[in-house]
Amino acid sequence: MRARPFVIGRAWHTVAVVLLAVLPHSGSAAAPADLPAAIYSDPVVDPAHPASGQGVQFHSHGSLLNAQLYQPPGNGPHPTVVLLHGLPGNEQNLDLAQVMRRAGWTVITFHFRGSWGSAGRFTLLNCVEDVEELLSQLRHTDLAHAWGVDPKHIVLIGHSFGGDVAARVASRDPGLLGTVLLAPWDVSSTRRAWEKIPPEQQASTATTFFFDANGRLAGADPQLLREDVMRSGASLDLTRYAAALTDRTMLVVTASHDDPGDQALGLLTDLRSRHAPHLSSIQLDTDHGFNDHRIALQAAVLRWLATLDGAPAAL
Repeated sequence: MRARPFVIGRAWHTVAVVLLAVLPHSGSAAAPADLPAAIYSDPVVDPAHPASGQGVQFHSHGSLLNAQLYQPPGNGPHPTVVLLHGLPGNEQNLDLAQVMRRAGWTVITFHFRGSWGSAGRFTLLNCVEDVEELLSQLRHTDLAHAWGVDPKHIVLIGHSFGGDVAARVASRDPGLLGTVLLAPWDVSSTRRAWEKIPPEQQASTATTFFFDANGRLAGADPQLLREDVMRSGASLDLTRYAAALTDRTMLVVTASHDDPGDQALGLLTDLRSRHAPHLSSIQLDTDHGFNDHRIALQAAVLRWLATLDGAPAAL
């Protein structure tokens, strides 16, 4: 059914004309016809089961963690994405959460122990436990029903440090529908770089590297995080997980203007040498936060998600 035409005032008409003139020339974005519909089109409203969003919580190892639940319209359960932020998590990729929800996915974002008001102490190793605890509850308790989650169709997506966490979880969890690594931070690369400088220089470097940790992470500051990197970094080498990830369904998205330690160079080389049959990868001409390629990032993720078994039908 075609929408009814509506009338806009002269001022708004002028603004609309200017926007239409500018949009086709903005960056390298494709025309809407070449983009997944969820990027530029809202879903059909379902009065009985409307799209919704709500703050939720769950427990992990004795700590109460804060989360946000995005549910698409329609009677669930829905295939689900668990979306992980980085360290400390300033960029949460909520535009990606919204576009995936518009494409029919339930999306769960949450804050690791000790981050952004979640209880507990933040450490590099605790974060994997938090994800695995959430997945266990979605699969083995009534949480999946309450949150509209299809526990047999869960995708894990992580950005930066969240990408490292996603890789580690996926290497131990063959039950995931798929995994996406967005500019994953290889902690071991930072450790190797810091090993080459004296301790006092390590301290000043860590202060700069983790400049935004204070006030955002409980039980962690730049120097405690430096100690964590030096103590645990070797075990967080992404290539250590290549063998276990070889048969996993994965998308790796990197940025050409990023630090080499966030480009998954070793992991991708290892996976390709193993002829990983379900690996997809793309590099975007942008920075670590994909700041001027957000639509390109959304399109890449949506197109990949649409290839998975049990993905929602396209709009």
